[in-house]
Amino acid sequence: MGDPSAEPLDVLDEAGNLTGRIKPRGQVHVDGDWHRAIHIWVVRPGDLVLVQRRSRAKDLEAGKLDVSVGGHVRAGEPFIGSLREAEEELGLALRPGQVEYLGTVVSVREYPDLPVPLIDREHQDVYVTADDRPLSEYRLQQEEVEAVYEVPVARAIALFRHGEHVAAAGYDSMRRPSNALLYEADLPSRGRALLAESLERVAAYLNGEEASDIAQRPFGASP
Repeated sequence: MGDPSAEPLDVLDEAGNLTGRIKPRGQVHVDGDWHRAIHIWVVRPGDLVLVQRRSRAKDLEAGKLDVSVGGHVRAGEPFIGSLREAEEELGLALRPGQVEYLGTVVSVREYPDLPVPLIDREHQDVYVTADDRPLSEYRLQQEEVEAVYEVPVARAIALFRHGEHVAAAGYDSMRRPSNALLYEADLPSRGRALLAESLERVAAYLNGEEASDIAQRPFGASP
């Protein structure tokens, strides 16, 4: 792998429009520039959802729980290219027709106490996809993902929204069983409410609501 901080990103304005500027990811986070990211929730039979534990080598929220798949959209990258994140992180190859769009999160996370203070301002496009392979068949990228867990969607919402603990079956990046009790200390220090709202949209989708209808609701307006 190359230096992740050198990854080129399109700089956006606050409304999510391209500005025509391109900067390396590391500088984008230092300067607090708006940029685009993709989040993909992987749902499994029985209304389960995959939750990943971020690698402890990550610069932000190391070792904390996160969306199934998440990453930056590179400068000039088409949508089909951004789906590479699922294959890179989980070994899950996706095509555009296999994901459903659930809306875009406008997220601001500030980390003033780091040695170099960072501000992560993102427009996060949220998607859902279904996959039924055994946990043992996911190939996790060690630099990005420490483990994945399958959690009932309702319990995942309660975990991110209220910190309610849940026992979860899991597998780690060494292809070993990694069952765990997930609890409040596992949650990220920033952005957990938006992750909970994304999961509430996943729950609505699993309950039969059309993805196009869900996507029309602005975040902060979910029932």
